[in-house]
Amino acid sequence: MTGAIPEEQFSYLDSVLEEVCIGVQLTQAQYDDATQKYQSIGGWLAHPNSPLVRYSPDVYAQGSMRLGTTIRPWRGEEFDLDIVCQLHYCDDQPALSVYNLVAARLKEHGTYRAILQTKNRCLRIDYAGNFHLDIIPACPNGGTAIKVPDRELAAWVSSNPLGYADWFFGRCRYERGLGKAVEARIRPMPSNVPSEHKYPLQRAVQLLKRHRDSFFDGNLDAARSILLTTLAARAYTGEDSLTLALDAIVSGICSFTTKTVGIPRVPNPTNPDENFACGWNAQTYPQFVKYIHSVRRYLDELMRGGGIDQMTKSLGGFVGRPLAERAVSAHAHAIEKLRGSRTLRVEPRTGFLTTGAGLAIPRNNYYGA
Repeated sequence: MTGAIPEEQFSYLDSVLEEVCIGVQLTQAQYDDATQKYQSIGGWLAHPNSPLVRYSPDVYAQGSMRLGTTIRPWRGEEFDLDIVCQLHYCDDQPALSVYNLVAARLKEHGTYRAILQTKNRCLRIDYAGNFHLDIIPACPNGGTAIKVPDRELAAWVSSNPLGYADWFFGRCRYERGLGKAVEARIRPMPSNVPSEHKYPLQRAVQLLKRHRDSFFDGNLDAARSILLTTLAARAYTGEDSLTLALDAIVSGICSFTTKTVGIPRVPNPTNPDENFACGWNAQTYPQFVKYIHSVRRYLDELMRGGGIDQMTKSLGGFVGRPLAERAVSAHAHAIEKLRGSRTLRVEPRTGFLTTGAGLAIPRNNYYGA
């Protein structure tokens, strides 16, 4: 639908979608709680008395928290924080030995031992009813790359979360250098950036993830966040408008599914041998195609415009009715506040609302029926 409507007409929809993004952000309390637990676990792993200290552990966040695309759980489920415990000077160690080294250190702590779960490639600390923290043991593998123990394979597998973050922020039109660690340290948690200060690509990913949660409603076959993030970043072409960015991304992903014969691969941009779409099969891939066409349908409805009721209905189908109602209401309240302060104006040539030059819109005193 790109190009069918002048870009200026997306200002209202941009504002409403921005309210949605604010609504799906982790609360400050959730972020602070996760940060405190991250610092405590990192401090335990990298403590001077830890057996791991000889390996100069480097602890850092990865995944959605590092990328700034974390969203609140759909129905009150736990949210997760992925961190890496990267050991150094461990090239001669077998994969399972490194995994067991980190596991043993966590088991030395009474609290962590009681809530520790061993997974295939990580160690999970499960704060039941709140969130879980997945700790990925790793060793350097050249540059920003790491190798991670796979318990089922009893072997190393390649990964590069820092390189992926560099790639993603490069797609956001912003390059970020990340230093190479050679000493024990706990890197700071990525800051809880307010939604209005995020890049359009970050916010578009959050919206795609919210509709993913709504569409699949807890189904374990839902598309993984890393898959959605990669597809979105590949399709993004630098739009400043959130609506136009989402439109271009969805069009690009739809085109990708239409032009591909069979079940496609989605390679990790920092490790082409890794396929982020490895979970797609004859059942799950058609479901993903239905999901992305569902995004397309609701976005087209939203871009066609209409009254408040139609906007709320279409947005409700996209992100859930309660969130849609709050977003539309919050935007209306913000507009009325600007109107009351006499800073809301209309641009004579186009008729669009603005806070810049234009004709002042009078305060609405709600006289009469």
